Amino acid sequence: MITAFSVKIPEKETGVKGLARRLRRDKVDVTVQKARGVSLRHVVYTSYSGQVRLERADKAVGVQRSQLLCSEKLVFPHHSGYRRFYSGAFPARLCTNLALMVLRECTCAQALRLGIVDPRAVAADFVLKALEFVDRPLIVTENYEPYELTRDRALQENGAAMTITKNLSELEHCDLIVAPTRLEMTLPLSRSSILLTVGEPTCEQYAACYYHYHFRTPNGFDQIKPKELSTEYFCSALYTLGAQYELGSIVPLSCSGKTGSQTMKSLANLLDIHVKKAYNN
Repeated sequence: MITAFSVKIPEKETGVKGLARRLRRDKVDVTVQKARGVSLRHVVYTSYSGQVRLERADKAVGVQRSQLLCSEKLVFPHHSGYRRFYSGAFPARLCTNLALMVLRECTCAQALRLGIVDPRAVAADFVLKALEFVDRPLIVTENYEPYELTRDRALQENGAAMTITKNLSELEHCDLIVAPTRLEMTLPLSRSSILLTVGEPTCEQYAACYYHYHFRTPNGFDQIKPKELSTEYFCSALYTLGAQYELGSIVPLSCSGKTGSQTMKSLANLLDIHVKKAYNN
């Protein structure tokens, strides 16, 4: 079972009604909904005082307090044991799935320079699929072994090659960069490059950067999703906590970031234009 935690604070009232409201005890409501084999317990804490006393929710929340689905606006005291659920596994799949479809759509994919920034080597399988469309991708990683195994397999199966390095400066000449974990450094990229990553980077990126992925909640799950949770975040919990691994095949309809939003086709068109311009020069 997955547990979601929401806080409701009713609008303030004045006069006798406002005084009566402040004297009311906070309320904890629990509902359980099921969809496609997943059970969601939704704990809703209604605060009439404007404060949230977590001890009143302890019994309803139970042992899942360390992995609660909740709004990122909720901040729990460190000593409380309450923690907001987060996993990068599902967003990484969205990122790489979109990247593969963009490569498939590109008419100039063979001439495109693909860079992959993956310090912990969480997306080595993505490279094997990308080799269907591009030549000699550049992988920047701190964890060489998984990518060395991938390189050996690619050479044996179809003679494909890749470059593995720790040197970030080599990314400067890449057209498309895929970073399947949140970036905590500024990458040395061209301003004409396109960067797909997971979560908003903590440091400024000078390339066009996209990190939010948009898609429709699968039928059934949309009926149990708490309204304050994003589709990406809710499906991340279904994928990780609810073992709904089929969600890992979703291809986003679009992506967005500070530089705007793009569809798969618009990204492919931008890359084709960039590659043709570079080739003609």
